[in-house]
Amino acid sequence: MSITEKPFVFENKQHKLFGILHQPESGQKHTAVIFLHGWGTYRIGPHRIFVEAAREFASAGYTCLRFDFRGRGESEGDVASATLLDMVDDAGQAVREILKQQGISQIVLLGLCSGGEVAVGTAASDQNVNGVVLLSTPLLGRQATGNDDVRQSANFAKSYWQKLFLAESWRKIFSFRVNYPAIFRIIFGRFQQKRDAGPMKEAVLIEDFKKFKGSCLFVYGGMDPEAAQSENAYRKICSGNGNAVFKNIPEANHNFYSVTWKQELIRHVSEWLNDKFS
Repeated sequence: MSITEKPFVFENKQHKLFGILHQPESGQKHTAVIFLHGWGTYRIGPHRIFVEAAREFASAGYTCLRFDFRGRGESEGDVASATLLDMVDDAGQAVREILKQQGISQIVLLGLCSGGEVAVGTAASDQNVNGVVLLSTPLLGRQATGNDDVRQSANFAKSYWQKLFLAESWRKIFSFRVNYPAIFRIIFGRFQQKRDAGPMKEAVLIEDFKKFKGSCLFVYGGMDPEAAQSENAYRKICSGNGNAVFKNIPEANHNFYSVTWKQELIRHVSEWLNDKFS
């Protein structure tokens, strides 16, 4: 099925937020998928995984929006002052904007890593959300301990250390294409988030998410060191939701960095969308 792709700009809290809207040229379904990136990335996602997924879903009839949170990518705002709750606020506005599109009556949020936390917070606070896809999603806000944050930051730092042994990494360094602020944000973002983002509000959101009855798909990589703990926590949180599905890609890492893992991930989500929202 042929699709169209066009810029999609909307405002929230006096900031212009920039995105790309993917739409099928025919056979449009009533469900839209909104992609939510994590702290250190923007609307394309790690290794363009959001781009490929949005095109795949749009070709199956789903309207898809990929947008940059305030201060990221091409969106206005100060990235240094943005918090997870600000990202939840931006996502909520994206939901309202997409519901203005002709024929759209259902919303699915798809978030990776901290983008998954944003999806949890938005689903907990916005009754217009019908489903969530949570990829490598850690515990929301204060649900994680200080030791958890230290371990996660150490894992991210280890990942960047390993990249130093890749020729492409050195080409980026010498060509001044390394985004050092983004790397800092990825490694230390959760500490910033806890200091600035209102942990009590996040605790309320996770309690409200326990009441969410929409469809949920969780996907974790078997080699992600945070996966087991996060999955176990969300299994407990979603114990009262009969629509929660958990998938595992055994050899995959946190960002599903391989063609095979990425394809398997997109297949899992496509099958789930067609089962729950076709």
